[in-house]
Amino acid sequence: MKAWQKRKGQLALVEVPEPTPGADELLLQVHAVSLNRGEVRGVARAPDGQIPGWDVAGTVVAAATNGTGPARGAGIAALVDTAGWAEQVAVPVVRAAVVPDGVGLDVAATLPIAGLTIVRAFALGGTLAGKRILITGGSGGVGQFAIQLGAIGAAEVCAVSSRPGLHDDLKKLGAREIVSGIDKATGPFDLILESVGGSSLAKAIDLIAREGVVVSIGNSSEEETVFNARSLYSKGAAKIYGLLIFEEVRSGRVGAADLEKLMTLVRDGKLRSPISLCRSWTELPATVRELEQREYAGKAVLRVINADH
Repeated sequence: MKAWQKRKGQLALVEVPEPTPGADELLLQVHAVSLNRGEVRGVARAPDGQIPGWDVAGTVVAAATNGTGPARGAGIAALVDTAGWAEQVAVPVVRAAVVPDGVGLDVAATLPIAGLTIVRAFALGGTLAGKRILITGGSGGVGQFAIQLGAIGAAEVCAVSSRPGLHDDLKKLGAREIVSGIDKATGPFDLILESVGGSSLAKAIDLIAREGVVVSIGNSSEEETVFNARSLYSKGAAKIYGLLIFEEVRSGRVGAADLEKLMTLVRDGKLRSPISLCRSWTELPATVRELEQREYAGKAVLRVINADH
């Protein structure tokens, strides 16, 4: 089979052996993958021989031999630790979410990392209704999902977006307020979903309400965060939570059942996937470069050649 593999410091589309699933894994014929900033940055640090890739959607070609999980022919979306950028991938049954009728595999591929991150982050904030939520990176794929899910939960959503051309669209998704930078946001907020790091995270700590939660899900600025601990003393039981979705999934705090609920929202027309572009996976290197240069705001979907449609 073909896969995008790290070779001599670069990604190359090459022939590799087909995966051999464990007893509690199914074999997935990959239809589509979606890109995430974290996995793209991880490529630079990956050793030669590694196949990157986290978000996958496709069709089960071999069910798990232990008799659990979806049967052959089922449509599946999942997150995998690695090796998703391939024609086939082994997926642990506990991570395999069945795609409902009416949801395309292209859309399903955008949900695992982004959707589960938001579900877990919002769970940390408790009941959303009536609470003020601040979302940094509001115009990105994660941000657009978060705006919608916050609105579904009846929260008052304020989104940070440096792309003024998208502000009207973000309001249509459910944001009550859009600001061009976190320094222009007016607190306090009960829950802050922070993905920029650096000074943005420091400002989020200033803006959090008493007993509120700042959930850090990324550091796109690649900057260190410096803040005065005294800024927390008046916040009561305010918390800062570092969320790594793979650890949350391994611990069972979020998983396939949550992903299936998200896809049900998509099927019912309550949640829209912010797909900015959809291409053949042969264009992966160019798409990665465009992501790094922030040439598109939402999710990029790459369709895998020879996948079972």
